Amino acid sequence: MHFTLKQLRYFDAALRTGSIARAAIEMNISQSSITAAIDSMEQHVGTELFRRIPAKGLVPTDTGQRVGRLVSAFLEQARVFESDLMSLSGAPAGTLSLACYAPSAPHVLPPVLRQLAREYPSIRIDLKEGDMQTINELLSAGSVDLALTYRRNTPEKMPFIPLFRARPWVLLPESSPLAHEDSVALEDLAEMPMILLDLATTERYFSEIFSSRGLRPNVVHRTKSSSVLRGLVAAEFGYSLLNICGPNDRSGQNGYVVRPLRGDVPAPRFGVACTQAAQRSAMVQAVLNIMTELANKGGFDHLLIGETTESTTE
Repeated sequence: MHFTLKQLRYFDAALRTGSIARAAIEMNISQSSITAAIDSMEQHVGTELFRRIPAKGLVPTDTGQRVGRLVSAFLEQARVFESDLMSLSGAPAGTLSLACYAPSAPHVLPPVLRQLAREYPSIRIDLKEGDMQTINELLSAGSVDLALTYRRNTPEKMPFIPLFRARPWVLLPESSPLAHEDSVALEDLAEMPMILLDLATTERYFSEIFSSRGLRPNVVHRTKSSSVLRGLVAAEFGYSLLNICGPNDRSGQNGYVVRPLRGDVPAPRFGVACTQAAQRSAMVQAVLNIMTELANKGGFDHLLIGETTESTTE
């Protein structure tokens, strides 16, 4: 073989990011190393794998896409092999590539990583964040072993272990008349200005919450940042809906309050998705067991507001 495992990883990063510069940042390596990996692959295959297009970056050729699928599958198998080899002498060890839905990451990851560090200090975590579309692409390409995400947007054939139901709740300015209520009805919110978390698939989901009652939300602002969203609510630009409640959200010192929604509303399952190949890894199984045990012991209960029932939708 005329290229190394590192070069395959550099090629994969360039294909996924569509940019030599972004691939270099992701892999923490020089741009020249990414370029050299691409050149080596093209020389070995004997044809152009990328077109360098100004303002568009790297665009894979048809052959480049086919090579990319082969490389992704090989890297997935290599991660399993590496972790199993390192685990032969004792506890599971190796590097686990873990993706997490970005708005949930600051709240869901800490209890998982703390427990993992206590039980398996030899497992190193390579974290990736993104919206649900990005996470699905990473999973489908075999670029990550596991992903903490919602079931409703995970491919049906992808193995998925539910950890909890994330019932939506309301974020209100402290000055809102509804802030004095113990819970809030969707009918009370429909005409009020809403600040929408505008990520892939979220608008459809939040619209479905209202349409289930024959209502439509009055969206006046959109943001892709959950931190900006909280700031806009505190500044009295409107209310918002979220599914996971951070520790600081209940403090009462942020200019906003949190309240549960009344009635039956769609409460999607949040859990961990994985690839078929990753499931065969002893390291991945160890991490899955930790997440499941944590959920069974109520390790995520502090992130939830309101009751959930099995009748709610995925």
